[in-house]
Amino acid sequence: MRSAHPAPRGERLLRPAAVAIAVLCAAATAATVWLDALLAGAGTPPDPLNWAHWGSAGSGFPVAVAGGVLATRLPRHPLTWLMLAGGSIAVLDGVAAAYASLSVLEHDGDLPLTAFAVYAGGRFGPMINMIVPLTLMFFPDGRLPSRRWRWPVAAAITAQFVGVMALLMVPWDVFSQGEPLAPGLRDVPLDPLTPPLPAGLWPVSGWMFYAGFLTSFGVSIAAFTVRFRRSDPVRRAQLRWMLLALIVNVVAFASGMVLTEVLSPSLNWWIGDISLILMHAAIAVAVLVAVARYRLYDVDLLLGWTLLYAGLAAVVIGIDVAVFVLAGTFIDEPLAAVTGAGVVAVLYAPLRLRLQRWVNRVLTGRAEPYDVVSALARRLERSMGPDELLLEVARVVAESFRSPYVRVELDRADGRTVVVEHGTARDDVVVLPFGYRGAAIGRLALVPRTGSRLPASDQRLLADVVRQAAAAARATALTEELQRSREQLVTGIAEERRRLRRDLHDGLGPSLAAAALKIEAARNLAPKDGAAADATLESVREDLSVVLSDVRRLVHDLRPPSLDQFGLAGAVEQLMERFQGRSLRVRLHCAGELAALPAAAEEAAYRIVAEALANVSRHAEATRCDVRLEACEDALEVEVADDGRGVPPGALVGVGLVGMRERAEELGGRCAVSARPGGGTLVRAVLPFGPRDVAESEPLPLTGSAP
Repeated sequence: MRSAHPAPRGERLLRPAAVAIAVLCAAATAATVWLDALLAGAGTPPDPLNWAHWGSAGSGFPVAVAGGVLATRLPRHPLTWLMLAGGSIAVLDGVAAAYASLSVLEHDGDLPLTAFAVYAGGRFGPMINMIVPLTLMFFPDGRLPSRRWRWPVAAAITAQFVGVMALLMVPWDVFSQGEPLAPGLRDVPLDPLTPPLPAGLWPVSGWMFYAGFLTSFGVSIAAFTVRFRRSDPVRRAQLRWMLLALIVNVVAFASGMVLTEVLSPSLNWWIGDISLILMHAAIAVAVLVAVARYRLYDVDLLLGWTLLYAGLAAVVIGIDVAVFVLAGTFIDEPLAAVTGAGVVAVLYAPLRLRLQRWVNRVLTGRAEPYDVVSALARRLERSMGPDELLLEVARVVAESFRSPYVRVELDRADGRTVVVEHGTARDDVVVLPFGYRGAAIGRLALVPRTGSRLPASDQRLLADVVRQAAAAARATALTEELQRSREQLVTGIAEERRRLRRDLHDGLGPSLAAAALKIEAARNLAPKDGAAADATLESVREDLSVVLSDVRRLVHDLRPPSLDQFGLAGAVEQLMERFQGRSLRVRLHCAGELAALPAAAEEAAYRIVAEALANVSRHAEATRCDVRLEACEDALEVEVADDGRGVPPGALVGVGLVGMRERAEELGGRCAVSARPGGGTLVRAVLPFGPRDVAESEPLPLTGSAP
């Protein structure tokens, strides 16, 4: 789909121009390799001018291609044209050097443009070094870190420009350091830009070039460091790609230096060219990915491994050389080498562990993921209650992620929220919800160490840490709830026994004692006055009827007898008969195996239905009521639905509704009262009665993200 706003004419011209330059650089690189192959196939002796051919072109090729790719998306970006210019100069140096070598060595310098090829191939090569400092100054957005950097950068670029001009104008005999000319170069003009200056000034031109390069490089490193320290997390993610490229440059340069000393001198040019290609390819990839696609890859992982093994290689080589030198003064060379290798083997594992921890601290500001989880596990073992456990979680997160402030909030089952804090509260917090068994149970709030955004790797690690903590916190909370439930159960049993004792002692006891006295009186009256004895016994019968009613009431309070006589369905049908009438019709719907239910589930369901029917009869003004009982695999579902006036908004919760909810919660279930969509009220209760798998569902992941 085409954009509604076409690109300006300038951009439409810049894109094909940039792509054309990149294509020309690719063709020139291929031509360089072809020319080198011609020289090698002809058996030409080593190049008397020691020029770089395919190495120089190969180092510029990825830089130019990166510029061409950038031009397709960002044709006006300064780095686009810096990459194209730098890569083109390097490729021109390589192809010119190869062409000049072919002309001088095979054709005595008679090929066209030999003078320009000699000049460009000899002097353009060092200019490739300008790419790195200039890129660092303007990376990644093409602007300076701030307005204050205008003068330092201008001075550095001026120094580098002066050095480049000195390199371009220096006489050939000074540039070649007095080496004799090849026979084919004696008639070639080699100093087209050399001004008439005193000969004593030219020997310092080389120093001017290197001084300009070092000045520019120093300013660029300082600018890059300041930009990195002051940048936000998004910009810092881009800068890390360049940091990775710089580390690759250092490793490639150092490896090339070491290998040229160790391997055969005939391989020196190959090693140098390969190192040069790797160095500039790293810069090109860093610019291309960081500017265009930096969000697609985890640079911290690449940067971490590069830092780790670069540092490890440097330390290992240093230790090996030191041991070899020291041991070589006392023992022979082979034994010294074996000693050095042994020392390195012993120190490798602890060195790697320490370097890995240092790399993680430098790049991510936190410890190794395993160390974070291990530290949390150790703290959790020592924690006692949920509050102390949450405080340990906050401490571990703060210490591991170097966060100045961490807050953990846990929603309790009783509706309260437990909040613990570590550090000083701030406004720039990132809030991440966490959960257990599919339900949100709390929130983790922290202040990132380096800004307002958490990297994806840190969010994943936090998710693992919080899941572990959430499971432990919920387990501890459940343990406390179990203890409270046991205490409530023991207290309830004691209270129930006290009530039964009081009813038996204060009610049944005196009634039975009075009946016994009346029977004794009737017995005494019987021989003398039969009528009086009969009247006394009739009074005893009436008293015992009252006592029997009290006994039935006590038994019914313990458990409705109809449940044992008729089962749950029959008992509910018997209960429904009390509420059937002209104005209210009650129907029962049963499903599942209701005959094998536990006694506790039966009684709770019966009591809930009884209370719900009583509410329908007293308050609902309903004409129809449906009762549904369904025995599922591990729970009994109870529903009482009517077509009455429903639950008015803001209605107060009565004692009966609270009692229904408490009966369900005693079994680990739930009971809710709601208004039906078509009118009326729905009472729904779920009463678990079987063993449940506590790990049947996955914990809720961290779904929050940094703003």
